[in-house]
Amino acid sequence: MLVLIGPPFSGSDDEYGRLADLTGILPYELKTKLRASAWGVVRALADGGQAEALASRIRANGFRVAVVDPAVAADATRIFVPLRALELTEGALVLHLSERTMPIPYRAVLTLVRGEVQVGSRTRSSHASSSSTFRAVVPEANVEAAPAAQLDGFAAADLHFATVLWAARIDARSFDFSILGEHAGGAHDLDRLVDALAERVGFRVDRGNRISSVASFTGATGPSRQTSPIPGMMPSTRKEVPERFDAYSRLIAEAERQAQRHERHSTRPPPPG
Repeated sequence: MLVLIGPPFSGSDDEYGRLADLTGILPYELKTKLRASAWGVVRALADGGQAEALASRIRANGFRVAVVDPAVAADATRIFVPLRALELTEGALVLHLSERTMPIPYRAVLTLVRGEVQVGSRTRSSHASSSSTFRAVVPEANVEAAPAAQLDGFAAADLHFATVLWAARIDARSFDFSILGEHAGGAHDLDRLVDALAERVGFRVDRGNRISSVASFTGATGPSRQTSPIPGMMPSTRKEVPERFDAYSRLIAEAERQAQRHERHSTRPPPPG
């Protein structure tokens, strides 16, 4: 299990010192694991109980913590659906997927993960990405790799949601950026769009895939899990190496999901009586 610490971690000497006292890890080593404004793995533990105990101790000292199973990185049921265009309305983000249009209440948006998808001779997922197979998003209450020379890449950003495991992927090569007004397409417009969405919707944007220690846990983790199959899709029997950005995006989304769930529960008033 991965014990992660995330934003608003600022990377101050005081924070590193407090974490050293809590974990027994030297400050200089913590600085190689944890960077400001990014999720990082403070420790990987085989025992889930030990991981939860460590997380609780760190959380009690004011840090934002999540415990994530590294198998999430290769969970092929957490699929990425191509997003063709977006609209911003008064109360919802409207997704234009390949086969349907879906309004998403702003409070149901979990996080957005910005990075680069590398393509080439990696083993790719055999799952379809038809948008007609996905459960609608409903907000919760209260609220191993090929040589570099064989790879190409494109800028992408994944919109993750609080109550479903699939994500909407913005591919800078094909997305309709007309929502921005004047646009040329590509990575620059993708960054403009990400900034505009973050300002309007208020969710956290993760841009740490090049610096975060979470990226060290995006390799093969065994068979892809099939605990929550998508209707209409055949389960895969292949052991696949996840594309690194796919894997990173899944881990970050699960960390945000767990951290936000804990924050909601910890701020609820006690029951009367």
